[in-house]
Amino acid sequence: MIKKGNKKMWNNSIFEAFRDFGKNMQLIAIFLLVSLIPGIGFIGIILVLIFKFAALNNIKLINLSLKNEFLEKFRSKMIFSITRLFISLFCVIPGGIFLAIGLLIPVRHMEGVVIIGSILLALAIILVISAFVIEMKAWKDLKLFFEESKLQFSNFQSRDLIKGIDNLATGALLYALCIFGITIIIGFILQIVGYFQLANMANMMMIQGSQESEIIVTNNSPTVATTSTIILNQTEATKFCPMCGSRVSQEGNFCAECGAKFN
Repeated sequence: MIKKGNKKMWNNSIFEAFRDFGKNMQLIAIFLLVSLIPGIGFIGIILVLIFKFAALNNIKLINLSLKNEFLEKFRSKMIFSITRLFISLFCVIPGGIFLAIGLLIPVRHMEGVVIIGSILLALAIILVISAFVIEMKAWKDLKLFFEESKLQFSNFQSRDLIKGIDNLATGALLYALCIFGITIIIGFILQIVGYFQLANMANMMMIQGSQESEIIVTNNSPTVATTSTIILNQTEATKFCPMCGSRVSQEGNFCAECGAKFN
C-alpha cells in the first residue's frame, strides 16, 4: 500500500532525480516551442513525448524511495492521458480520410463512408478532451505532493513550483475546451510558462545541496574553535621575564638573558 505523507528528509538520490525531472521539464518546454516551426514541428512533438516519458521515469525512480500516493497518481494519470492522445490520432487520421472521400468524391451511396468518418472524428475529439481533463487532474496530484513536501524547499521555491503546476493544470483545462479555438492558444502559452517554472527544479536541488554543505561546515566549526583554544592556551602558558621581556622556559628560575630571578 502506498503511504501518504512525506515528512522525512530526502536523500541525495531523490534530489538528483528531481534535478533530472527539472531538466526534462525544460526540454519539454523548448521542444514545444520547436513544434511551432513549420517543417520540423512534427519532430518537436515527438521529442516532447520522449522527454515526457523520461520525466515520468524520473518520478518512478523517486517513488521507489518515497512511495507517495500523489506521485503514483500523477504518473499513472499522465500515462493514461498520453495513451488517449495516441488513440485519438488513430481515429482522427482515418476519420478525416473517410470524411474527405465521402464529401469530395461524387459517387452515390457514399453516405456510409461520411457517417464512419464523422463517428471517428467525434470519437477523436472525445478522447482528446478526456485526455486533457485527466492531465489536469494529474497536475493537481503533483501539486498536492509538493504542498505536503514544503519542508524540503524554501518558501520561495515551493511557491514557484506550485505556480508552475497551476499554470500547467490551467493550460490542460483550456486544451480540453479546444472547441472554442482561442483557448488552445492561451493554454499553450500557460503550459510553456509552467514547464519553464518546473524546470527551475534543476537549480533548486543544487541550492538544497549547498545548504547541506553549510550545515556540514557549521557542524565542523566546534573542532576549529577547539584547536584555536588549544593554541591560545599554549600562548597564555608561556612565561616572559618581567625585567627584560625575553621568553623563558617554564622550568627555569632565572632569565637566560639578564639573569633576573623569578618569584
